[in-house]
Amino acid sequence: MGKRFWLTLMILGCLSVSWQAWSAPGPEEVVNRVQAQYDKSGGFKASFHQESRMQAAGQGEKAEGLLYFQKPCRMRWQYEKPAEQRKEIIADGREVWMFIPQDAVVMVYPLNKVLRSDLVMRFFSGMGKLSRDFKISWNRPPQAGGNYVVDLFPRKSEPELKRLTLTINPRTYQVEKLEFTNALGEETRFAFSRIELNLQLDPKLFTFTPPPGVQVVRESRG
Repeated sequence: MGKRFWLTLMILGCLSVSWQAWSAPGPEEVVNRVQAQYDKSGGFKASFHQESRMQAAGQGEKAEGLLYFQKPCRMRWQYEKPAEQRKEIIADGREVWMFIPQDAVVMVYPLNKVLRSDLVMRFFSGMGKLSRDFKISWNRPPQAGGNYVVDLFPRKSEPELKRLTLTINPRTYQVEKLEFTNALGEETRFAFSRIELNLQLDPKLFTFTPPPGVQVVRESRG
């Protein structure tokens, strides 16, 4: 029960951690499990905290709010803080509405244009297949008891997305953090909390009627 005993326990402990890390699923399998988790969920909601900044700049912008998704292709991002930058992004299955109350304007885009250029939105909408759209690798080797952190690089060059990093809870296979960088060097980070899957959400969440006096600007479908 002396020094040799404790040294043996330490060695066994290290071997145990190494074995667990080695026996963890590969990054492609982890991503497939994440995909399956969201594919089987008809709808979900979560709180989010967002940070955006340019790599060359210092402090960036922060925001937080609620998000809702309902298949097929319905979503609502409700930015609540800071109050002076409140906005809503709503997809009704055909169009995407971006409402900025302080400017009294709503921008409207065809859904197919938004989803064609945004792999992140496409994934959450159930239209993207991560293993098909991305090359997948570990951001760092998995450790026993820690989250999985996976890097995804688009198989086809996209200016809107250079790299996507997912931080995944190994027990639930839910995405707790999402980070991506575009070709201009802009970094955006989301942290998700209070995630609720397998919900049937109120259809009214995914419709938008412009308030009186709000200018509606539509992008051409051409």
